Amino acid sequence: MQVLDTTKAPPISFSSLAHSYSLQEFWELPEPEDRSHYELIGGQLFMVPPPDDPHDDIDARMNKSLVLFLSEKKIEGDILHPRASIYRDVAAGTYLEPDMMYVSKELKEQMGKKRSSADIVFEYVSKTNAIYDRTTKADTYLALGVRELWLIDPATVTIEVRYAGEHEGKPAWEGWRYSTGDTAQSRVLEGWRVSVDELFEGLI
Repeated sequence: MQVLDTTKAPPISFSSLAHSYSLQEFWELPEPEDRSHYELIGGQLFMVPPPDDPHDDIDARMNKSLVLFLSEKKIEGDILHPRASIYRDVAAGTYLEPDMMYVSKELKEQMGKKRSSADIVFEYVSKTNAIYDRTTKADTYLALGVRELWLIDPATVTIEVRYAGEHEGKPAWEGWRYSTGDTAQSRVLEGWRVSVDELFEGLI
C-alpha cells in the first residue's frame, strides 16, 4: 500500500461543504501541473481536464467563420479565448473560461471593466468534460445571462445550439441539435450559420 503525502499539498477543497471560495481565494490558488485548470461556480471548485483533439482545429474554424461574418456585416464586438473569463465577484465567487465567446459592443459597455456575461459562449465538448459542459457549466452560463450557447461535439459530430428563454417564470434553455447535413444557426447574430459537414471535414 502506498501512502500519499499530503502535508506539502496546498489546502484545496472540491466540496463547498468543506470550503466555499471567494473569487480572491480562487485567484490565489496554484495552477495545476498537468495542463488542467480550475473553475469556480458559486464558491465550489471544479477541476477541468485539458482538451482532447480536435479541439484546436475546431476553435480555429469557428473563430475564422465568426470573424468573417462580423467583418462582412460590420458588427462590432469582441471574440475572446482562454484565458479570457466570465466572473462574478461575490462572497461565493464564480469564474469560468469558455473555449470561445462573443461579447457585443453594447454588452461590453453595459458591463464595464468586469466581464460578468457574454452574448454567445462556445464549448468544444471532450469525453472528459462532456457531462460538466452540458449540465453544470451550461446552467451556470444561463444564470449569468448568456443569451446563446454552442456545444460542439466531435464524438457525435453535432452542434447543439441553446437559446436562453423562460419556463414557468424561470430561466431555461431551448435547444436545437444539428448533425451531418445540417447547418447550425445563431439567433443572437442573425444570419450567421455554420455547416456541420464543413466544420468537421477531415477532423473525424
